[in-house]
Amino acid sequence: MNAFQSPETLAHRDNPQPGRKCDSMLFPPQCADSSSAPEPVPTSGISMSTTRPSISDKALKIAADEWTPPPLDLENENPSRIRDFYLGGDRSFAVDRDWCTNATRLVPPLPRVYRDERDFLSRAIRFATQRRGIHRFLVLGAGLPFARPVHDDVLPHPHGRVVYVEPDDYVAAHLKLFAQKLPQIAAVQGDFLEPGTVLFHDSVHALLRTGTPIGLVLTGVLETIADTRDAIAALKCFTERLPPGSVVVVTHATVDGLDTGEAADAALAERRRLLCRTYGRTAHRPPCHLRTAEQLREILAGLRLVQPGITHTSAWHSPRPARGFRPAESLCLAAVAGVRKPRPPRSMSADARVVA
Repeated sequence: MNAFQSPETLAHRDNPQPGRKCDSMLFPPQCADSSSAPEPVPTSGISMSTTRPSISDKALKIAADEWTPPPLDLENENPSRIRDFYLGGDRSFAVDRDWCTNATRLVPPLPRVYRDERDFLSRAIRFATQRRGIHRFLVLGAGLPFARPVHDDVLPHPHGRVVYVEPDDYVAAHLKLFAQKLPQIAAVQGDFLEPGTVLFHDSVHALLRTGTPIGLVLTGVLETIADTRDAIAALKCFTERLPPGSVVVVTHATVDGLDTGEAADAALAERRRLLCRTYGRTAHRPPCHLRTAEQLREILAGLRLVQPGITHTSAWHSPRPARGFRPAESLCLAAVAGVRKPRPPRSMSADARVVA
């Protein structure tokens, strides 16, 4: 069950009407009498915001308990192995390399797209560590940890720590092997669209409970979500629980910035769209969805964009733009945004308190 697909059901479960029996999924049997105070759902001691969240801890916990990882698939191309191949790794299968060969014929800048995304991520992490003093990161959509992993940029700091999150069994297994070798790394099998599968994990709780800022990394995640409202709701579940001063690092596939009035750009945009549809048949479920900078800005509403705001990956704080290469040819948007300090609630009542 997805927490964002049935809000009416979740609202009913989270706020049972007076005089009706408590939902057995939320409360123990002794709550059947509506006059009894319901027991809160255990949340592993997570320290949440004092303001009322958009989706309650109870609703997230219900969805997390019912979530099951996607089935293991070793026969079709895998997005993480595709990324590993384009970044120069050696963990791809023949089926992945064949897909990359065909995809590059269709969209020749594609190898550069993946490299630009990873270069941006490295610059964004350096910004967070050097300019914001953030050394602990929650990384969703990191992929396989072999070709230029995030922790290479984080662990040189003595207090550096990275928690990787992946729904895919294959990728999660590799991440867990890395975590066994490096105590500063933890691996969680969870899903961005099911925030409870991430937020209630002990390793994530360890990041949040100190109250010091962390970096939330979302690379190639938002573009897999068809409904923008779902993306907004899921991101808010994370950001409203992040300590003030935290930052969010995002990338998103796009054809924004290409001049569709120019034949070469129009052809590149159409081929990029075709690739997204093809990619979605096997490698991504749901398909890769393209968005404009304004649509990404809508998702990031409520966060404070760091200058230069939403750009293409090759243009964000890039020291040396490549000669003859336009930022729009990166085919990927990038942004870093700060989490605002939450406003104190106007009044505290029983229904506004977080689940302990």
